[in-house]
Order: sequence, then structure tokens, then C-alpha cells
Amino acid sequence: MLLLKYNIELLKSYFIKRYKRFFVDVKIQSENILTVHCANSGSMKSCILPDAPAYILDSQNPERKLRFSLELLELEDGLACLNTSRANQFIEQLFLQTIGKKESEFFINAEFPYQQFSPWNFIKREAVFTKETRFDFCLSAIDNNKKCWVEVKSVSMKINHNTWAFPDAVTERGQKHLIELINAKNKGDDAWLFFVLMRGSEVSEKLLKDSFRIANEIDAEYHALFERAKKEGVRIALIIPSITLQGFSLRKFYILN
Repeated sequence: MLLLKYNIELLKSYFIKRYKRFFVDVKIQSENILTVHCANSGSMKSCILPDAPAYILDSQNPERKLRFSLELLELEDGLACLNTSRANQFIEQLFLQTIGKKESEFFINAEFPYQQFSPWNFIKREAVFTKETRFDFCLSAIDNNKKCWVEVKSVSMKINHNTWAFPDAVTERGQKHLIELINAKNKGDDAWLFFVLMRGSEVSEKLLKDSFRIANEIDAEYHALFERAKKEGVRIALIIPSITLQGFSLRKFYILN
């Protein structure tokens, strides 16, 4: 079951270079060079491969400065989604199939831990936790003052041959989110950190799970806060979507602690 679909066919091109963070040049079949938008604020470490097949999406908006956007790259371990907003959209679709539904109405697949999230009735995106902090999602219920806060991280970095890791650059924002997830848990709420592995479509789920880690060598502070968050009860999940040219479905949902 496709939870997140591309409404139009992606256009195949070939990656040339990335610059100014949000700009990517690609070569289309006619040999023309096209500049497209790249919705990824990370370093894209290990993803920048010249001449890699790149799949771009037409916004169909001729008024937009960059009409096309980079969606997928075909790398050595399969398709990788470089549009980080897709991870949040995918998780939202998972929740929409679950929140407020009876078990008999649940039909994603057996990989999703339905019982962990079915008690909640409502979902809110970009939810305010404090004046300085928003989380990607807040789940709530009619008859319960307790809330469930969820932060989503898109993972696209591969290290060496068989290691996938987060983050791909120092992330002060990510550090702050870990601190606030700890605060949410200590306040009596539920707190979850979702890592969505947006690459590795040709790698087994078990290898992806067993090889995933926090990149201490890139952000030691994030690693330390991550370990603290686990000890203080923040739940950690690794979600592995099936990535295709048509969209995204759920392969595996692993609860890591």
C-alpha cells in the first residue's frame, strides 16, 4: 500500500553538482543542463555522486523560480530520497491511517506497531511545545491530558560499505530537540524520536537496522544527548520505507529501545 504517492511521473536526469545548498544542476536526456531546487538543508554527505541517475519532480508551476525539484538519486544501495520533507509527510500518512481508528479499520500492514499509537485521537503538525520549540507532531486524546510528542529525522548518509548514520553535519537544532524530548518525558508525556531511513531500497531491512547508528564522529554532542534521551525514557524508532518512483510504503518499523 502506497502511503505517499507522486501525483505525476518523475523525470529522469543525471546529477551534476549541488551548490548554494538548495541548488542542484542536472543533465536531462537532451543534454541540456537544468537547475532544480533541492529541499535538503543537510550536507548530503555520501549522496553527491556525479552522473548518478536523478529523478526530478515538475511543480507544474511556471511562475516558480525553480520549477523542478530533486526527489530521488539512484545510488549503490538503491534509491535515496533527498527531499527531507517527504519523511515527515510519510510519517503523517502513517498516523492518519492509525489515529482515532479501531483495530478492525487498521490496514497499513503488520509492520506498524498499531498498539503504540492507537490510543490517540488527534494529530497536530508543527506542534508548539515551548515558545522556542516545535515538534513535528503532537498526538493527543479526548479523555487524556497526556500528550505524545514526535520528532522526525530524515536519514540519508551512508558511511563505509554497510553503515547508515545520522546526522550528516553538526545539528544544534537536533540537539535542542533531544533536550526538549527529555523535558517532555520528564513532564509525564510520551516522547518519540523517529529516524526515517530514506535510502537503501536494495538493502535488507535487517542489515539496515543492525548497521544504523548515531554519527558520533560528526556530532559528539548529539550522540551524548541521544544516549541520555534513551536512558531517560525517550522512545527511539527506525522506520524503513519502501522507496520507488511511484512513492513510499512501509517496509519495517523497528522500536530500538
